[in-house]
Amino acid sequence: MASSPTSKHQRNVSKSSRPRASTKGPLDIPEDELVPSDSPHSPQKSQIQRPRLSNDAGPLASSDPLDLHPLKVELDIILATHDLSAAATKDLSFLLRPEIYYPLSQLEVPPMFRSSFYNPSIGESINASMDVLRNQLEQGHFLLAAHLSAKLLTSPLIKSSDVQLIFNLLYTRLACLELTGHGSFAAQESKALEDLNSAFYYVDADFEVDSDPGQHGRARRSFHIVPWPLRVLAVRLQSIAFGDPRRSITGLYELGFEARREFMQPTLDNTEKQVWKDRLADLGIRAVSALVEMGDLDAARRSLRNLGNSENISNQARAVLLALRVGDLTSARETLKGSSVLQDGILTPLTSMAEGSYDDATVKWKALLKGPIGPMKPIAVQNLAVCLLYTGQLNESRSLLESLINENHSFQSLTFNLATIYELCCDNPRSRKLRLGEMVSQQTHAGEVNLDRSNADFKL
Repeated sequence: MASSPTSKHQRNVSKSSRPRASTKGPLDIPEDELVPSDSPHSPQKSQIQRPRLSNDAGPLASSDPLDLHPLKVELDIILATHDLSAAATKDLSFLLRPEIYYPLSQLEVPPMFRSSFYNPSIGESINASMDVLRNQLEQGHFLLAAHLSAKLLTSPLIKSSDVQLIFNLLYTRLACLELTGHGSFAAQESKALEDLNSAFYYVDADFEVDSDPGQHGRARRSFHIVPWPLRVLAVRLQSIAFGDPRRSITGLYELGFEARREFMQPTLDNTEKQVWKDRLADLGIRAVSALVEMGDLDAARRSLRNLGNSENISNQARAVLLALRVGDLTSARETLKGSSVLQDGILTPLTSMAEGSYDDATVKWKALLKGPIGPMKPIAVQNLAVCLLYTGQLNESRSLLESLINENHSFQSLTFNLATIYELCCDNPRSRKLRLGEMVSQQTHAGEVNLDRSNADFKL
């Protein structure tokens, strides 16, 4: 990589300095209660300025810069709350070099799923190109979106000072590469960000606060200019790129220290405090997941037990899934007991499957499907089919999976499992798998699944 400004390589030591020794770790949820909204000490929304990143931040200069489904970039609390117009002076040209981004091909994509890569024409505006990118993401063409994101990042349409647009395009690129099975490319490309804890990625910003009724004051702090979702994603990708699994743990803990520090800021209101609290819970789960990827299951079990139960149902569910993944059935059951919502969901029969009790799990899946299960029905039906397969009821399992395909479902594990059953019970499984691919390619979707499927999804 070409040399960059000296300031970009200096570690921002003061920003990641460790607090004094405490009995709590950086990923533990703070015990500070949220201040009641009617408390006289509670900061109000009107006390904090919420301007845009800059006056000329480009076509995506809005409060939610990349409103794309399902890869919508989370509204970063720092960018939303403080004036970071100083970030517009940053030169991000080191992220716009063509040699950073790997060329993509569709050789691993079955012919029925292939679509032409879109290349912006000469003279086309950035707005037109972004409309195409939005449509690709909304339709689920993640490989095409990864290609277009790189094309835009390396095009003359992007200003090197357009911080918001560059980081959003980079996040889209890396996330789409992961979703399409190109994680190794994403890992190598993430190295271009270099050290995200360097002083280069911080800016000093002023913001107004109301210290006393009728009096206004200004405070000055340093803030990170990279959106939080991209920082979290880069931690894992860079650890893969540098072949150092411990780097992922270290990076998550550094983010944890920062999240705890931001949570304790007196200028935050309850909504913003809850955002940082949820982020801490998320980082804890990711740290356990990183330990699982390292193969250190004992440390993963200990870390999972030390996390405690988050108030967030989604994080509780992830904790149960991780416990099942590492074989810690005791922790999984303890977490389930603490939530009546989770007990009535899909995690209870999943726990039975983890124990190898497929007959018991079959009964539980059927009972669950008799009630209102909502969007989790396809997952429940597929897991019921897997239980039937393990109990020797091959035809019933195949019928259930084919019914899901007929109902316009085609997620990766579904097509893979159905292709496996075709190999077990059909004389000419390849023709059936090709027919399955044709059916899936003709389905309509709303961006909830990847349409640029690979041969491996159908075992071709």
